[in-house]
Amino acid sequence: MGEENDNECSQAKNIAYRYLSYRPRSYSEVEKKLRDKGFGDVTVRVVLSNLIRLGYIDDEKFADQWAQSRVRLRGLGRRRIEQELRDKGVDRETVRRALDDVLTADLEFETARRAAERKLLTMRTLDRETRRRRLAGFLERKGFSFAVIRQILINTDRG
Repeated sequence: MGEENDNECSQAKNIAYRYLSYRPRSYSEVEKKLRDKGFGDVTVRVVLSNLIRLGYIDDEKFADQWAQSRVRLRGLGRRRIEQELRDKGVDRETVRRALDDVLTADLEFETARRAAERKLLTMRTLDRETRRRRLAGFLERKGFSFAVIRQILINTDRG
């Protein structure tokens, strides 16, 4: 019986390591993966606590890295990043702390401004109202707040 448990733990660890090798993952993502593979509660708990102890799973670090990369590479806003992290099983408080650390109000506005500038280049032939409506929808889907979108639209009208 003990050898069977060791073998199951070993299999679960290998699956978890392979899953973590592609990109960092949240605790919930790894837990779901192991459960989907049919491992029992005890095995999942042992493997997860081992991965936490070794530093392979850290939701705080994961949330920070995710937020930084989504702002830098995809130009996303606070609301969209928050939703993505929540979908990955990161708790609200950890998400809030990560976003407060990574995404200042100035950085969020600057990110929205850059995204709007790029998008406006593709909408030069449209009339003013259509351009405003589409730009607002685009920025909303990117996860920017209505206050940021409103300010971008005001600046766009001036420029």
